[in-house]
Amino acid sequence: MAVRNIAVTDTLEKFRTEFNDLNSNDFGDIANLSSQISATNLVEAMNETISIATSTAGWTMEDASSTQQIVGGGDVARFLGASNQINVVVSAPDTATFSLNNTVEVTTSVKAGTLTIAGGSLTDSSGGVSMGDDDLTTTGSITGANVIGTTGQFNSIQARSGNEITLPSSQTLKIDGTFKFEGTANDHETTLGVVDPTADNTINLPDNSGTIITTGSIDAVTETMMANDAIGATELKSVVQLIIYNSSGVAQKTLYGAGA
Repeated sequence: MAVRNIAVTDTLEKFRTEFNDLNSNDFGDIANLSSQISATNLVEAMNETISIATSTAGWTMEDASSTQQIVGGGDVARFLGASNQINVVVSAPDTATFSLNNTVEVTTSVKAGTLTIAGGSLTDSSGGVSMGDDDLTTTGSITGANVIGTTGQFNSIQARSGNEITLPSSQTLKIDGTFKFEGTANDHETTLGVVDPTADNTINLPDNSGTIITTGSIDAVTETMMANDAIGATELKSVVQLIIYNSSGVAQKTLYGAGA
């Protein structure tokens, strides 16, 4: 069908001729329209034809926004997934299966209820994230203003703010190992440990300031550190004694001393 065009310089007769040819030859005679079609104009006839075609040899797709697309005979409907997100597999008969990758990559964020995963962070608008009774394991560091729990196991603990590690008065810090105190130059360290206990023992530190004395201390005990009568005969090494008698031979005083 040739394109019909009426120039501004054409006569009214030219317009009449072209218009009549358009109706009778290009559009066709409405009287020749199939009796199966009830439409009375070209637009309605086309819509009715599409409806008949899709009901017999086609179908209509519709998305969540109610946008529709007709797929007629000979057309191809393509189901496209997304890289590193959704896979689509087409199989017989007339089946499209959607699945997620084993590893799903999202460039911005993922939300599930009040939980948001974005930019390397896990946050919840409720103010807390619960792991239930599951274990949380990491080879890195756990950092926070407050780490609170009834029990906890850490390979190392660093106090980064205030240089203090505190526990509520009702809690107990259980150490299955040793404490190590680094020297100022980190060349040497002091390790605080315990002998493997065979019973429940309690060691109380006194309510005063001072230096703890060990079996390796030398000349550490001063006179002011010893109470009166704190040392008796049983504490002396290789004890010897001096007995003072009166003229009647009655012992008046016994003095004890270390024989070695």
